[in-house]
Amino acid sequence: MTALEVAAAHVAADGVDPERLVRVLTWLTEPGRGADGLRRAVAQAADRHAVQPALLQGDGRDLLDQVVHPPSDDVARERVGRALRCWRRDGVRVATVTDPAYPDRLRSGWPHADVPPLLAWRGDPPAAVPAVAIVGARRATGYGTGVAAWLAEAASAAGARVLSGGAVGIDAAAHLAAYAGPGGTSVVLGCGHAVRYPRPHADPGGLFDRVLDHGGTLLSEQLPDARPHAGNVRARNRIVAALADVVVVVEGGARSGALITATAAADRGTPVLAVPGDVRAPGSVAPHRLLAEGAGPCTEPADLMDVLGTSAPRDAGGPGPGAAVSVLPPDVHAILAEAWPRPVPVDDLAARSGRSAPALLGALTRARVAGETADDTAGVRLRRAPR
Repeated sequence: MTALEVAAAHVAADGVDPERLVRVLTWLTEPGRGADGLRRAVAQAADRHAVQPALLQGDGRDLLDQVVHPPSDDVARERVGRALRCWRRDGVRVATVTDPAYPDRLRSGWPHADVPPLLAWRGDPPAAVPAVAIVGARRATGYGTGVAAWLAEAASAAGARVLSGGAVGIDAAAHLAAYAGPGGTSVVLGCGHAVRYPRPHADPGGLFDRVLDHGGTLLSEQLPDARPHAGNVRARNRIVAALADVVVVVEGGARSGALITATAAADRGTPVLAVPGDVRAPGSVAPHRLLAEGAGPCTEPADLMDVLGTSAPRDAGGPGPGAAVSVLPPDVHAILAEAWPRPVPVDDLAARSGRSAPALLGALTRARVAGETADDTAGVRLRRAPR
């Protein structure tokens, strides 16, 4: 093995040929080429041979090998080596589209469909499990983040993996609510693994570390140092759609990336749901457009579970018979119930209840331990819909 192939072996996922990985990286790191060019080149080879690659067997790999070649000079070798070093430093595993570790549902249609030739991930490898994509606006309202968290928590509690794009707003609310549940969560990045973005999520102890600590996954199609420019961020939406069994759009404007995710899902025949919102709110434009175009309404976790063919835990939509009495002070519970599903900032809760900060924080801690409340990106909310 060459030095580069030895380096590639340290990041290659199970079943990945280090030599082929080096050759694919040689193409992807060469200026003026890239993933789209590689896909088109393989598609042309497939057309010449009149075959649709049998991707887990000979044809797919043979066609890829016709296109990609080993690095031919020191400059090319250094580009490939730099990518491999970055991935190894961050504990990333990598698979090409023809490898068994690459998700089947994502590779569907290769090479004629817009499929990433390479996928890199940190954490647990992508698994073929029921998955829900919950997507929406970065500039989300309290209503939007509250609903996203409500749906994500119920989906994860039912064993479904929650997918989103790792951005602030709706994405973050969904990941935060899901990461500790049985289903967990996966983040599809709009940049390379070596780029710390969004900074609050990527910093030590942030959202991404919590996702990884609980068995989640960070995925990217990008080379490790790829920046989060608009093209990369929007491109990741098709990956979110491809990995999901159902897509839920919570909030978004007329040009929201959530519409890209929804369109990609619809093109694949994946169900799309939308959360109704305030008709006057800018963030309701995307979900209301989707509803007008035939998307299903999502007004509670049961709507989501019906599409998945499973059921929500009893407490996801409200307390069942014999539910425990609230451990919150009545006035605090009343404020949170009135705001449902919107979270209430702790400072606002203190001011409205007239309670001192230590007393309020103590009550909220007891309620969190009891499973009655949950932290949200914008404050604290009741976990169950008030009845």
